[in-house]
Amino acid sequence: MPVWAWLWLPIAAIVIELGFRIVNEPLYRALWQSELGPVETGTVVVLLPGLAAGVLALRHGTSLPKTWLTGWLLLIILGSIYFGGEEASWGQHWLGWETPEALGKLNDQRETNLHNTSSWLDQKPRLLLELGVLAGGLLYPAFLFLGRRRRPMDPADFHHWLWPGQQLLPTALLAIAIGLPQRLEKWFGWPIPYPLDIRASETQEFYFALFLSLYLVSFYLRLARSQHAERG
Repeated sequence: MPVWAWLWLPIAAIVIELGFRIVNEPLYRALWQSELGPVETGTVVVLLPGLAAGVLALRHGTSLPKTWLTGWLLLIILGSIYFGGEEASWGQHWLGWETPEALGKLNDQRETNLHNTSSWLDQKPRLLLELGVLAGGLLYPAFLFLGRRRRPMDPADFHHWLWPGQQLLPTALLAIAIGLPQRLEKWFGWPIPYPLDIRASETQEFYFALFLSLYLVSFYLRLARSQHAERG
């Protein structure tokens, strides 16, 4: 996986956002708080290569050591489709159609999506995703480092496929860190320092999407390498 994708892209995204926040706040508000802004649109865009890689990996799912890994891969793909589709209100933000009346009555923002109709379709899936990023992207690498263990490299070991690689660490770290100021404010009443008083939930979703995409791309690349090695 190219270094720009797993290292420079996640760093550049937050540097650019904070840079706009500092240099030109009115422009920052106009761009970053727009449904068509760089974060909202970027969340959908970064998912696309991951979805493509996931579909390619599914085509070779029979090469995986455990049948359930194919189901796991499919779950990540479907979750990513739901994530991206909901983020763009399934195209409404771009094409501008009117929300059907029946859905509008259920949707607290009158948009063509499901996540604004119930916490079971919004906060709870988001929490599961955040816990997954925390566990796979931060705690697992810490477990390996503190235990002086190596990441499983044997394709016959399902851990080799299940856990994210260390390349996802920067994205996971930023995804979790970006939400901390808001949590500290909520839990302890600590004010959010400037310039971290950004629209953190949307930025965090961008990093969740990037994490999913990198996970799917890395999964496909591991599978491609494994098949190449088998062919000799």
